[in-house]
Amino acid sequence: MNKVLVILFLSLVGSICQGQSMADREKNIAYHCDVMMNAAEGRHRWMAHEVFYKEFSNLIQEPQSFNYPFDSLKWISKKYPEDKSFRIITWEVKPEKGDTKYFGFVQKADGSVFELTDQFKQADGLEEEVSHEAWYGSIYYHIMDMKDAKGQTCYLLFGQNKWSNLEHKKIIDVLFFSSSGKPYFGKKVFKIAENGEVDVMHHRLVFTYASDARMTLNYNPGLELIVHDNLIPKLSRVEMEARTLVPDGSYVGWQYVNGYWVMIDKLATQAMETAPRPTPVLDERQGKNIMGKSKKN
Repeated sequence: MNKVLVILFLSLVGSICQGQSMADREKNIAYHCDVMMNAAEGRHRWMAHEVFYKEFSNLIQEPQSFNYPFDSLKWISKKYPEDKSFRIITWEVKPEKGDTKYFGFVQKADGSVFELTDQFKQADGLEEEVSHEAWYGSIYYHIMDMKDAKGQTCYLLFGQNKWSNLEHKKIIDVLFFSSSGKPYFGKKVFKIAENGEVDVMHHRLVFTYASDARMTLNYNPGLELIVHDNLIPKLSRVEMEARTLVPDGSYVGWQYVNGYWVMIDKLATQAMETAPRPTPVLDERQGKNIMGKSKKN
C-alpha cells in the first residue's frame, strides 16, 4: 500500500512540473541562482548551486528551450553567434575563499546539449585541442564569429577565470564543431612571428595577471583588432614574493589576416602629461580656485 502511495505521489509531482510553464520553472531556480552567487557563506553558495545545476540541466533539455532567453537568471552568461545556431552558457561559483569553479553548456538550435566539464587546472598544456569534457573553464563575456584559413567557421570566446587569490586569467579560446556536430575547443589561429622569421602558432591565448589589477582583452571594432593590455612583472618590496604581472599602460594588438590572428608587437599610444579630467584643476590658469572657478575678490 505504501509503495503504491509513493508511486502516485511521484506521478502527481511529475504532472505538476510538466504543467508548469518555462517562466514558472525559471522563477523557481532564479532564487538559487542568486544565492549561489551572493550568499555570505561558501557552503550556502554551493548548496544553492547544486539545486540550480540540477534543475537548470533539466530545463535546457526541454524541447523549445533554446528559444527561451532565461532573462531572470542574471548571474549566468548566455552568448550567441551571429547566426544564432547555438548558445554557450557559462557561470562561476565560489564555494570557498580562493576557489572558483566553472560550469556551462553548449546548447544548439537543433536541441542537442553538451555539458562543459572544467579541466583547466588539470590540463597538461595550452597547446591542444580539447572536447567539451576537458574544457578550459571560464565565464565568457564576448563571442565572435570568424573563418579560419580553410574557410571553416569557428568562434572566438573571450573569458575570465579567477584562478586564485593572487592571480586571475583572461582567455581567448576557439570553439568549433566536428562533422558530427560535437563542440571542440582550441585551434591554431593565433600567429606570432619570432624574430620576424618563424611563425609560432597557438591554439588559444591565455594571460595571467595579478588579481588586484584590471586587464582588458576584447575586440575593438573601430581598430578592427583584438586589443589587450601589455603585461609586465609587478614590483614588490618583499624579496622572493611571487612575481605576478600587471598592465603597464601600453597595448598589444592582433590583426585578422587570411584566417589567422597575427600579433602586432605594440600599438601606438599618445602619451599625456597628466591624466584626463572632466574639469582641470590646479593648473596654470590665473585667478582660479581649487574647483577651477574664478576667485572672488
